[in-house]
Amino acid sequence: MPQQRVVAVLAVLGFQLVAGCAAVSQARPAQPAPPAAAAGAAAEGGHAESDVTFSQEMIAHHRMTIMLAEPAVERGGSAYVRDLARELIDGEKKDITQMTSWLRSWKAEVPEESHAGHDMPGMMSAKDVEALKGLSGSAFDRAWLKALADHLDAGVKMAEVAQAMGKHAPTVKLARRLVEEQREQVAAIKEHLA
Repeated sequence: MPQQRVVAVLAVLGFQLVAGCAAVSQARPAQPAPPAAAAGAAAEGGHAESDVTFSQEMIAHHRMTIMLAEPAVERGGSAYVRDLARELIDGEKKDITQMTSWLRSWKAEVPEESHAGHDMPGMMSAKDVEALKGLSGSAFDRAWLKALADHLDAGVKMAEVAQAMGKHAPTVKLARRLVEEQREQVAAIKEHLA
């Protein structure tokens, strides 16, 4: 009899253990872990059409910046102009690479190299760029700095819109950085022009 009692107690305890596990399982159903890419996208908050538009337009804007900066490396009359031009070229190329990768991951169109966005606000026409190339020394510096300040100011306005409307966290972060950097650059340019 004592052996039957032990078996009965063990059976009751086993039943309670199974019932308890089932209750815990029902309270917290097992969830499969999300894939790393999906978790990363969720952490970034996905993206919106405004993020796509920003990257497409800012790539064109950055290409124009590079087009403006390249002749300044050679023709600039001051070290400030030549150094700023080199800094802009390096930074804009890195940003273009980043934005291009976002557009491709979103299956969105990447602007063609030939499209420099001459029709966008703050952009110079091809004719204006060519006229600038005909200058050198201090005349080049003044004309270049004025054109660059207008160009960067237009970039600030584009980035402010992306900050306000963007959903993709890295895009919003890039826009915030561009607003800060380009405002500082425009302020410094105005000091050099004064």
